[in-house]
Amino acid sequence: MSLRRFALLAALAGAVALTAFALLRDRGPAGPAAGRPKTAAGDTVSTPAGIAGAHILIAHRDGRPPLPGVTRTREEAQEMAVRLAAEILDNRTSFAELARRYSDDARTAALGGEFGLVRPGQLPLPLEMGLTQLEVGDIAPCVESPAGFHVLMRVPVRRAVARHVMITWKGAGGDFGTISRSREQARALADEIAAKAKVPGADFCELAARFSDDEQSRFGCGLIGLVRPGDLEASFEDALFSLPPGGISGVVETKFGFHVVKRDPEQP
Repeated sequence: MSLRRFALLAALAGAVALTAFALLRDRGPAGPAAGRPKTAAGDTVSTPAGIAGAHILIAHRDGRPPLPGVTRTREEAQEMAVRLAAEILDNRTSFAELARRYSDDARTAALGGEFGLVRPGQLPLPLEMGLTQLEVGDIAPCVESPAGFHVLMRVPVRRAVARHVMITWKGAGGDFGTISRSREQARALADEIAAKAKVPGADFCELAARFSDDEQSRFGCGLIGLVRPGDLEASFEDALFSLPPGGISGVVETKFGFHVVKRDPEQP
């Protein structure tokens, strides 16, 4: 199965969830920042196309759109947002960890709160103004929108060109009825390919063509293309964005199989 197809399926699944932030802007959220592996040196901090951010949404019962199960009052939501911001500012807990534990935006919570690149007009005005006034790494403790209160953080813009070799197993998301190997066999093969890929002078294109179960990329040197946070599964992005240009990961697991990831040496 193509990782591009897996990105599409993941996006469709996320769209089904009722998440406030996705309804407040005209593009899906992206991947995590704080609490995830460090961004490699080649990643950009800013771009004329927009800025990147993350948030922790604390919704209340009068918020719009209303979220099922949210019963706290506006005052309780505000108090909670301030408390979480204080934990971050005191370095007691990471932004990403608190986003995963407490944010009412389920889709970005799973990604450490990061919603990725935004352009003028894509956010409610208070959020846009709050984000643009921040330096990378800074937070705005309590910004109100129709949905509730947000702890905002500005994060680096991250982009990378990815390649991979995918080894799947019978019953995994990448199996369309043609795979007979077990999960254990798939892991053993993926470990072998990862070791081969890291040998100096190894031909990643050849490894992809010989072994990859991603039919759409195997004969294109495993090329997935330009990846931004939130495009793919978090475990894949963790590996990709932690690599230097030209770097190759160990074995990375997603619901579609095991992957050996290469970050393209060319910068996007």
